[in-house]
Amino acid sequence: MKGSLKKFVAAVCAGMVLSSGIYIAPAAAARHSSAVMRVSPVKRGNAYIPEGIVLQVELTKELSSKTAHVGDAVPLRLVENLIINDVVVIPAGTKVRGVVTKARKAGGLGRGGKLEFMIVSVNTINGVKVPLQYTKGEHGAGDAGAIAVVAFVSIVGGVFMKGKNVVYNEGLLFNAEVTADVDLNVPLENLREAMDESKPHGVAITIQ
Repeated sequence: MKGSLKKFVAAVCAGMVLSSGIYIAPAAAARHSSAVMRVSPVKRGNAYIPEGIVLQVELTKELSSKTAHVGDAVPLRLVENLIINDVVVIPAGTKVRGVVTKARKAGGLGRGGKLEFMIVSVNTINGVKVPLQYTKGEHGAGDAGAIAVVAFVSIVGGVFMKGKNVVYNEGLLFNAEVTADVDLNVPLENLREAMDESKPHGVAITIQ
């Protein structure tokens, strides 16, 4: 009975998938009950930024747990051009959105500061938002493990000891990964024209 029920469910699922216009190869269909199918949101023929691309991001101003607050913007910029088919899609120097998620300044009894942030997104020349995530453990050596809580308490004189604040130095580099395929909303053959910085980009309104 269980075997018959499993075959019935598989047949219904296969019918739903085929009716939606998504083609699954026979070998993949045989494994559909255990495999997770990934469908790209990119329109056929459009230019796009693939998921998993890693962009190098630079901190443009010192960030310290002494002065930072949760919700503060993190000053970041893209280090190198992102180029697709010889067309610059995101120029070096483009502002990258980041936000402080945890912040605590150092205190007495050797309590260290704490400072964490996330890298959120960056925009292409034509205004498409590219979602990013910070790849932990792949930043510059100058970070010295600043994401972790820095707290060292001395047994001798610990009562009078002040903890250290976490500091990210200006110029520190981080790797940020694109979290999903990003449709650039333009056919591949029109990519160069769409990314022409000499032309205005934004919300276009026509009034008659």
